Amino acid sequence: MSRTTFDHVATAYDAARPDYPASLYDVLESALGQPLLRAEVVDVGAGTGIATRALAGRGALVVAVDPGPVVLSLLRARSTSRVRAVLGDGNSLPLRDDCMDLVTYAQSWHWTDPPRSVPEAARVLHKRGVLAVWWNFLVADGVPWFEDYTSRNEASTPTYHRRHRDIDWGVPLTESGLFGWVRPVEIPWRRTVTVGDFVTDQSSHSHVAAQPADDREELLGRLRSDLLDAFPGGVADLPYVTRVWVCRR
Repeated sequence: MSRTTFDHVATAYDAARPDYPASLYDVLESALGQPLLRAEVVDVGAGTGIATRALAGRGALVVAVDPGPVVLSLLRARSTSRVRAVLGDGNSLPLRDDCMDLVTYAQSWHWTDPPRSVPEAARVLHKRGVLAVWWNFLVADGVPWFEDYTSRNEASTPTYHRRHRDIDWGVPLTESGLFGWVRPVEIPWRRTVTVGDFVTDQSSHSHVAAQPADDREELLGRLRSDLLDAFPGGVADLPYVTRVWVCRR
């Protein structure tokens, strides 16, 4: 992870990134075989704390790890005493062996180096502890505004492609041999969001934030215009899917 990847868009990230569906946390509890209440969790790549706060809201004791001091400052300001923020990253967790019930990566596993991060996750987990990695994906293929916006991103950012959402992240987890089982779960849901908030959300994504300022403003301006044409009331109803891989020691 880069220490500055999201620090310069921390406010936009905190204001407009979506939450995760409640059923995701049901999946985690099912994998753990117990409620999150009083579970010891490390949320890695925690950012401004979207997943951290939800985990703590279910009663977990959460160590939030992130390489960005700015995003962690926002996380601290918005968190309860159930959360402890620590500077670090998933390739070298600042935690002792065998200390956690659950390791989570919300929108952050792809920033790690799996040959290093998989053994690190296994190292800090208790016997029968659980690792879970997940992402929210907007799935609006075939819709004109989405096709235009996605095509523009793919053309301007060589490292970005919508098909990245189809990567099977369970493969390196299974091949590591460090987990007894690995299971993918897919949770479809819908997000109701104002056009303004959605554009702000998109401005915080790394492939957009990395573009030159003029190109970024043109891209986001076109997105706003197309969305207002598609949703004249200024509120969009959008199809999402949360893809999660859960595995247990």
